Amino acid sequence: MKAAVTWTRAAVMALLLVAAGSASAQTPPSAGDQFKPYLQVNPVPGDESKVRAYFSPSCPFSRAYFQFFKNLAATLPGTKNFEFTPVVNEADGLSYALSFVAVQRYFPAYLNNFVEASFIGVQDRHLSTRNWAAIDVIAKAAHVPASVPQLVKDHKNDLERAVLAAIGRQNAMSITNTPAVSVNGTYIVTPEFTNGDAALFSQLVNGLISMQ
Repeated sequence: MKAAVTWTRAAVMALLLVAAGSASAQTPPSAGDQFKPYLQVNPVPGDESKVRAYFSPSCPFSRAYFQFFKNLAATLPGTKNFEFTPVVNEADGLSYALSFVAVQRYFPAYLNNFVEASFIGVQDRHLSTRNWAAIDVIAKAAHVPASVPQLVKDHKNDLERAVLAAIGRQNAMSITNTPAVSVNGTYIVTPEFTNGDAALFSQLVNGLISMQ
């Protein structure tokens, strides 16, 4: 993936054209976007240099791409910042969104552990992220050195504001499916755009990053 950062614009556009053909069966593009295998939204302030990986702890496809996202974070150019970002929805609950932000803010070194433990807890152990006791189990499995439910309680107002901002950003990016990747708060791609072809999805994401 490191090599993708040095691709020429012509090579990237060639990839996008190929991916557009793969994605057209599921997401028919408009006449003006027929060669764009991605969703383009109005730039979201604050995300100009960010690459976000949207996920849900209950989504098996998010789990399948977890290692890809970790590798992506490690190979980004120095001008980009990577962030895991949970999709805020009713199924996962506000409790999970608040807990994620709490770990992200106060124990960022454990965030990847928390994401991975969330996948295992929800999908293998059938824990509910709407339940604070379950979140506590997940956080302990991730070795977060504090009680996450207590952390949320102690910083509730600040964390609620952060989650409200995340919901606004999520809506502005039209995020509905997981996993999804946003590049610079403007370009949104999901594996659906490449008909589930993981290799092509990887190339598409890296190609978009290299063009920005």
